[in-house]
Amino acid sequence: MSSTRSDFRLAAVSNICQALTVNAAVILVGHGSPRVSRPAADLNRIALALRQREGFAAVEVAMLNGSGGRPAEVMARVPADRAVVVPIMMCDGQTVHRDIPHAFADIDPARLTFCPPVGTHPGLAALIAKRASVAAHRMGTLPENAVLLLIAHGSTRNAASEQATLLQARRLVETQVFRAVAAAYLEQPPSIADTLEQLQGPVIAVGLFAAAGRHATHDVDEALAAAGRADVTYLGPIGTDRGITTLVASLVRACAGADGAEAEGSAYLPDGTA
Repeated sequence: MSSTRSDFRLAAVSNICQALTVNAAVILVGHGSPRVSRPAADLNRIALALRQREGFAAVEVAMLNGSGGRPAEVMARVPADRAVVVPIMMCDGQTVHRDIPHAFADIDPARLTFCPPVGTHPGLAALIAKRASVAAHRMGTLPENAVLLLIAHGSTRNAASEQATLLQARRLVETQVFRAVAAAYLEQPPSIADTLEQLQGPVIAVGLFAAAGRHATHDVDEALAAAGRADVTYLGPIGTDRGITTLVASLVRACAGADGAEAEGSAYLPDGTA
């Protein structure tokens, strides 16, 4: 690639990214819950931080279930012609590939740029490591003396949750920060109880959940209580960490850059086609 072409490409990416922060809306899409309102509140906090700290002019929240506006309703009221859609979800499963596109089915595709889910972001492992390392020091131990346990939803019908969890586990193993890294699931083996039987403490557990819904709080707390391990500390869902906002912002800018550089199509296609 010539220097002129490279400079033009970088300028195009820069211009598109700047335009998105001012002229396009960002729509954060969450799974939601009909039983609790906390997931919507968590996404609203991310939206507020994106406006205040990252300079995005219009950031909206849409939920597939429970309280909050549905994606098509939210898109209908945004003050911009285009929108960048960010799934605030932990895996690249059927919700991302099927449910979100269906929710936007009545919207002109040219108005939408889809990002991958925040749970697959390469920076998520570093965020988890930082959170767990801080907790280790507060507990009076060193991270290298602790086991990091990733707890995810899991599914016996779809491997996406497990794949996303193991991806983060591999990245965390590569950091060599912790004595060991393990994974456990709520709805597939290995269970939390079975995994803890194989681990010597101290254990620091982090939930691979996008928000503080029932799974991330009640279900995990119940499973850990049943295990009866005093040397296990649960830090809650990683989706509530303040650092998630930075990952979301980088996703938006990366999608904007890819979209602008290629001049056609979305940066990420929900059917899995790049």
